[in-house]
Amino acid sequence: MKTFIVITTAAVILGTGLASAAGPGDNVKITIEKWRKPGSNNAGTADIKVTNDNDFVVKDIRVKCDYMSKTGGRKIETDQRLPMTVKAKTTKLFKKTKFPFIDQEAAEGSCKVTGAVQG
Repeated sequence: MKTFIVITTAAVILGTGLASAAGPGDNVKITIEKWRKPGSNNAGTADIKVTNDNDFVVKDIRVKCDYMSKTGGRKIETDQRLPMTVKAKTTKLFKKTKFPFIDQEAAEGSCKVTGAVQG
């Protein structure tokens, strides 16, 4: 019986240590409404919708985008901070948001939120 109690206590302690709290970026989503291919400066732009399902304002949203080039199937990744603020429980449209360092041959891609700061 003592062994069972010790094991149970250890499992509860380990289980608590493994649990992680959700960050502000976990409840933020990004949708690309319209993508404009990059020009000679390798900066593309997009109209994006950012949805904040948090109960608080978020800002400085981190976004990671992955693209596949048309030729060779090469994967292109970008990671950037978008200096925008979105109120709690709202969706906001941002037009012509810059996405630098996109290969001119980039075809289809997707972006996801990797973090945000509570504002």
